[in-house]
Amino acid sequence: MMGLLGAYGLGGALALAASGVVIGAIGGLLGIGGGVVAVPVLLAVLEGGTLPPDRLLPVCIGTAHLVVALSAIPAAWGHARGGTLDRTLLRRWTPAVLLGGLAGLVLAGFLPPALSVALFGLLVGLLALRMGLGSGFMLAEAPPAPPLGLLPPLLVGLLSAALGLGAGTLSGPVLGMFRVPLLRAAGAGAVFNLVVAVPAALAFALAPRAPMPDALGQVALGAVLLLALPAMLAAPVAARFSSRLRESLLRRLFAAGLALIALQVLLHAMKG
Repeated sequence: MMGLLGAYGLGGALALAASGVVIGAIGGLLGIGGGVVAVPVLLAVLEGGTLPPDRLLPVCIGTAHLVVALSAIPAAWGHARGGTLDRTLLRRWTPAVLLGGLAGLVLAGFLPPALSVALFGLLVGLLALRMGLGSGFMLAEAPPAPPLGLLPPLLVGLLSAALGLGAGTLSGPVLGMFRVPLLRAAGAGAVFNLVVAVPAALAFALAPRAPMPDALGQVALGAVLLLALPAMLAAPVAARFSSRLRESLLRRLFAAGLALIALQVLLHAMKG
C-alpha cells in the first residue's frame, strides 16, 4: 500500500489528504459534492505522470465520483441525524437526478477532454457567482411541479455525472433559486451526491483499466484512499455544525473558494 501511495509523491499525497478534509467539510456543511475540489487537485497531481493525456481526465472524474460516493454516506447520515433532510423534496427530485446521472455517463463518453475541462471551469465560475449573490437572484418561490419541475434535477444529474462535479454542488445553488433554505438544500445535496456518484463510480471502475499501478478501471485507488478517508472523518462533524454557522458567512467563503478553483481549471484548459 505504501508503494501505491508513494506513486503520488509526498507533495501530491499531502495535497490529496488536505483536499479530502476540505471535501468532507463542504459536503457536511453545504451538501457540496467533493468533485469540485477533487477533479482540479487530481489534474494537478496526476498531470505529467504515467497517464497519457487522453486518459487523464477520465481517471480524474472516475476517481472523484468514488470519493464523492464514499464521503456522501457520512454527510447524508449526519444530516439525517440533524433533521435537515427534506423528504418531500427528496421524493420529488431523486428519480430525475438519477435518470439525468445515467444520461450524463453516456454523454461523458462523447465529450472531448478539453471541452469537459472548460465546461467544468465555466460551471464552477457560475456557481461562485451564484453563491456570492446569495438570495439576490430568485426564479420562483418554490420548485416547480412536474413536468416542468423535472428539468432542474435532470440537468443536475446530467452535468454532475458527465463532469464529475458532484450533484450537490449543482443542486444547492439551483434549489436556492427556488427559495429552499440552505440547510434543506445541503441535506438534499448530500443524498443527491450519493444517487449520482454510486452508479458513476461503478461505471468508471468497470471501464478499461488505466495505465496506473493502483488503477481499478479508470479509478485511482490510492488517490481515493488519500481523499476519502479524511473526507469521511470530516463530513459528519461538519454536518453537525452546519446549523450553528451563519449562512451568509458560509456562502461568502465557499464562493471565494469556487472562484479560485474556476480560475485554476480555466487556466489549465487554456494551457492544454
